[in-house]
Amino acid sequence: MSTQKSTAVDQGYRAKSTGKDRFVGRLASVEPYLWVGLVAVLLADVVSTYAGLQAGMTEGNPAMRIAIETAGIAALVAVKLVVLGFGAGVRTLLDERGAVVPLGLAIPWFVAAASNATHLL
Repeated sequence: MSTQKSTAVDQGYRAKSTGKDRFVGRLASVEPYLWVGLVAVLLADVVSTYAGLQAGMTEGNPAMRIAIETAGIAALVAVKLVVLGFGAGVRTLLDERGAVVPLGLAIPWFVAAASNATHLL
């Protein structure tokens, strides 16, 4: 008994990957580095926020402003760690597309840290 090859493959037809698929694949291949980068950005945001508060700046997020006024910088650290834990939990529920989770968390924290650093310098 002989097996028949797919004529689609014989004729050169292959499933085409989209740009989105390639992006997700590349992101998944460097995901561990994204998590390390996320922690670095988290620390940069906390440190720059603390330095800014010490220099007389005010927290831009009204909810965090109240939390920091009430519990100090520990409130910011606690919220960041809760968000980091939530992100890691969500990541475990997703396939390789979940590699966007650390990137999605890092971008706004990076912007905040960069803004703080700009105002401090």
